[in-house]
Parts: sequence; structure tokens; C-alpha cells
Amino acid sequence: MRLLEARYDGLYQSMTRQSDITPRQFGVLMALYQLGPLTPSVLADRISCDRNTLSEMLKRMVARRLVSKKDNPDDRRSLQVQITARGEEALLAVIPAAAELQNIMLAPLRKEDRAHFLKCLLAIAKAPPPDSPADT
Repeated sequence: MRLLEARYDGLYQSMTRQSDITPRQFGVLMALYQLGPLTPSVLADRISCDRNTLSEMLKRMVARRLVSKKDNPDDRRSLQVQITARGEEALLAVIPAAAELQNIMLAPLRKEDRAHFLKCLLAIAKAPPPDSPADT
């Protein structure tokens, strides 16, 4: 798994030809672009990121005006994160290279195996932690 991550990160940097948006930030921007405003907890679940890591990442992204926070109209005790026009512009600039990167990463697999491989990766990523109640 670490080898896949290292390969992906290296290719991401070289193919996107930028270092402003990290792969994780790309995931945040993509989720917000596709789904609209989300609470931090829903966003963390959506991108499979722990809330502390996401909180720090969001601070940097807000400072760079890639995302903004607003009151949650459904629950005044929480906030929603939304992509800004600047964040959308940055995301759209990276998407073509990110799509090509996925093709390169999957190239060693036969076309008929790619969907199954991605489904398996998603199952691993979404599996509950070993100490969760779902495991008992």
C-alpha cells in the first residue's frame, strides 16, 4: 500500500506540474465540487480522512481561499465547508492530469480487471477499524 501511495504521489506532482494542491486537498475539492457544501465530519468520512488531519488541512485551504466555511442552515451548532471560485478554478486545472494519472496507475491491469480492483480498494478504504462495534 505504501508503494502505491509513493508512486501515486510522485506521479501526481510530476503530471499536475504544480505543488499548490496536494492529492488530499484534491480529494477535498473534488468532494465539495461534486456534492456541494458538507460538514467537516461528513467531508472527513467522504474522503476517508481523520477529523484532526482534515481540520488542519481546511485551515490551510481557507487561508488560501480554496474553500470557505459558513453556518450550517440545518444545524446552527455546526459549520459547512464549501468550495470557492478560486478552489473550483484550481481543481478544474488539475482534473485532466489527475484523470490521466489514474489511467497510468491502472495501466498494468487488464481493462476488465480495473473496475474490480477499484471496487476492492474502496472496500479496503471504507472498512471499519478493527476495534469498531461492527467488528464484534
